[in-house]
Amino acid sequence: MKLLQRAKKAFSIAALTSGFLLSGITNAHSAETVKINFAGMFAPDHPVTLAQKGFKKDVEEATDGRVSVRVFPANQLGDYTQVFEELVRGTIDMGLINIPSQFDTRLEVMYLHYLATNYDEVRKTYTPGSYLYSTMDQLISAQKVKLLGFHVDGFGGFGLTKLPDNVGQPGATKNVLLRVPPMDIFKTAAEDQGFQTVSVPFAELYTSLQTGVADGWSGGSSTLNYLQFRDVIKHFVVSNNFIDAYGWLASDAMWNKLPENDRKIVQKIAQKYSLESIDLAEENDLAHQEKLQSKGINVIRLSGAELQAWAKQAREITWPKLRERLTPEIIEGMQKAYQPSLASN
Repeated sequence: MKLLQRAKKAFSIAALTSGFLLSGITNAHSAETVKINFAGMFAPDHPVTLAQKGFKKDVEEATDGRVSVRVFPANQLGDYTQVFEELVRGTIDMGLINIPSQFDTRLEVMYLHYLATNYDEVRKTYTPGSYLYSTMDQLISAQKVKLLGFHVDGFGGFGLTKLPDNVGQPGATKNVLLRVPPMDIFKTAAEDQGFQTVSVPFAELYTSLQTGVADGWSGGSSTLNYLQFRDVIKHFVVSNNFIDAYGWLASDAMWNKLPENDRKIVQKIAQKYSLESIDLAEENDLAHQEKLQSKGINVIRLSGAELQAWAKQAREITWPKLRERLTPEIIEGMQKAYQPSLASN
């Protein structure tokens, strides 16, 4: 009887120990799985959101499920300023969003006009190793957020209801009241280009163009002008004045949870989609310029020489005016880094 009781007790201890061991294995497996909440700005079928979904699929496959990604499109986790703030705090893991400047006005440097005038220059300027990329990486890192890449959505242009005769001449006075985003970079550039400017909320822009409160606007690509303003604009000037781009961003809090090998996987996949976005943006720009024309909108394409004249004017006249906002160090660095491409054309 005592032998039987000892056997039962030994079995119970073994079972209990086995249970703890199994529980430990399960918990260890759970600890290895990093869950990423990935915030986005656009509708579920938008190309940028599709890139987020592709990233999710590729990361989960490449890490064998060690990293799990959940995409939240259409500002479900807040607008881009809120998302960036949560990235800083570490309460949101990743975002593919506009990079706001509420914590550091120098972050507006990515919208500096005429950093590039064509897509060959975009491929050099908005990719790792460039002065712009290194500068943004440093500024964003200081906010405890990691830059994984830029997502290029297209070149900006002017959507106009009336066309000045001298639209191709940088600096010439133009009898056009141009709506600009509420950023010094846009306002200063447009006024140096000869436009009068007005600040109108984006939500009211369509009505403002319709009623004549503004004669045109700067801040949108040919794609955006076609999708949202083709019924009110009469002209679209392919000025290539800035690149509309977003940031692939990760919070330091999430990044530090990833094993080194998985960090490499996540970064490599993000950069793959970042590079692909440039090719897609180039295709979309051309396709939507043609679509604008098919709707009877006059599309004005500045020549290479005209674009270089606009770039020269921006870099020599407008950029120095932004020294206080962006710091002399950054402006001088930009002038040094991007002046050679201007001179070579």
